[in-house]
Parts: sequence; structure tokens; C-alpha cells
Amino acid sequence: MEFLQVENVKKLELERCDIELRYGENAHERAFIFGKPQFELLHEGKQLSYNNILDAEAAWVLAKNLQTIGGGVAVIKHQTPCGASYLRTGSDEEKIHTITRAIQADSESSYGGILATSFPFTLDMAKAINTYLEVIVAPEFEPQAVEYLSKKKVRLIKPKEYTPYAGKVAFGSLVLSERKFEGEPELLFGEPCDVKDIKFALIVVEAVKSNAIVIVKDGVTVGIGGGQPSRKRSAWIATTLAKDNAKGAIAASDAFFPFTDGLEILIDAGVKCVVAPLGSIRDEEVLNFAREKDITFYKSPIRLFRH
Repeated sequence: MEFLQVENVKKLELERCDIELRYGENAHERAFIFGKPQFELLHEGKQLSYNNILDAEAAWVLAKNLQTIGGGVAVIKHQTPCGASYLRTGSDEEKIHTITRAIQADSESSYGGILATSFPFTLDMAKAINTYLEVIVAPEFEPQAVEYLSKKKVRLIKPKEYTPYAGKVAFGSLVLSERKFEGEPELLFGEPCDVKDIKFALIVVEAVKSNAIVIVKDGVTVGIGGGQPSRKRSAWIATTLAKDNAKGAIAASDAFFPFTDGLEILIDAGVKCVVAPLGSIRDEEVLNFAREKDITFYKSPIRLFRH
């Protein structure tokens, strides 16, 4: 079976893949793959699990989206970013530094996580990692890096070219949605912020689940809140994690602010620049509140909500 391409979706024949997974979402459950996963498994320190594959793709899609601003690194746990950072230069030293920054953005959660880079993975990068990772995903691996990491329990995944989709199994059927990141943020009012940081915040917030709020500062995430039924609650989580790093930072929201309360939490924490889509019946109330608080507000070109 070919991997999901739009023109082939209607004629898919779901054939069982011969990859044996360690277990399902929980250890007492079995798991199966249908179709042909678009990656090469360069090393399998431990047998792949259902969660490993889902986490690895979440990390890879985020890392690949970071290529639009020059490349970067993502660390994922339970399909949610723990930390991310983007490249300021293209030097090997900077790439190692970017990996370290992404891991240290939330070092507690990064332990046992999945790391993905948008750039080839070298031996020096492998030696610089001082935490346990379940999976490393990269477009290429230096042979010496594979040899070095093969002594560890980590899995090494090299993705092929494919089109990512968002999807769920529901009522015995496979429900798919296109997954697109596009457009440019628009400054509505306030002092201009670093556009690269703005785009970085939007790229990361697209990878976080429902009612996502992401706070970034100097090219790295400092607070991530998501997976909540309330945007206000996600803002509280993000600012609590960011602590003093929220001061002067940039915050991105995956969808509009339905009320001023979530925005107020960000502003009270010291956030000076916010990027979010519009579309609420209270947009003017929210924007007027932002003006009164003298912060910068950018309009996101698209909604980035993920369930």
C-alpha cells in the first residue's frame, strides 16, 4: 500500500505491516500498523512501540516545520512538545547548542522523550546529549553517530518524504484532516517584535494540543500549556512554567482569545508580545484590552488548533 497521498485516499487497501510493535498504548494492549511507514529504522535499541511511532512523527513534523525559519530542534513527550529551539546560524557548534537548549527548556520532561532535528545528526551531537532519549529522528545520520548510539537503547529513525496528516480512528473508520502551516503574521499594533521569534512561536503552538499557549524567548520555548478545555488554564500552565522568563517574552495562541482572561494572565506574567488568530465575537474587546495594556499584538494568518 502507498502511504496516504490525497489522490490515493479513496482507493486505500489497509494491509497489515510486518513491523511488530512492542505493545500498544498501554503495556497490556497489542498494537498493529497498517500501510507502509515512511521511515528507515537505523537502530532499534529496544523494540518500537505504538507510542514511539506517534511521538516520533510529532517530533519530526515540528522539526521539519522549523526548516521554514532556518531549522531547529524539537523534543516531544506524549505527542506534546517539551521544548524547542531554532538555529541562529548554520554552524555545527550552533546546532549542538540548539539541541542542548531544546532539551534544557524542560529537562525534567525531556528525559525519556523523543528528539528530532531538521538537520543531519553527527557524532559530536550524539556525544553532547547527556539525557536518556527513547528515539532520535533526523533527515540523515552520520555513520559514526549511528555506531556510537548503537551501544545505547535509543531508536534511530530516518524519515522518508511523505505528506503528514492529522487523523483519528472513529466509529471503525479512519478520519483524516490535511495538516498545513502557511501564511505570515500581521502586526496590528505595538512595537514590532522579532519576526523570526513570532514565526517560531506559531510553529511550536501548531504542534501542541487544544487551547495551546506557547511562550518563547530568545529562540527557545520557556513555557508550554496545552491539552486543556480552557485557554485560560493553558495560559496559567505556560506562565507558571515560564516563571521570570515570561517577562518581555512572546506568546502564541493556537486560536482566538474568547475572553480577555487568558490574555490577562499572559500580560500579568510580563509577556510583551502576543500572536493569535482572530474570529471571536469579542475580538474588539480583546484587542482593546491589549492596547490598554500597551502590548504588541500580531494576527496569526491561520488557526492552528489540534485536538
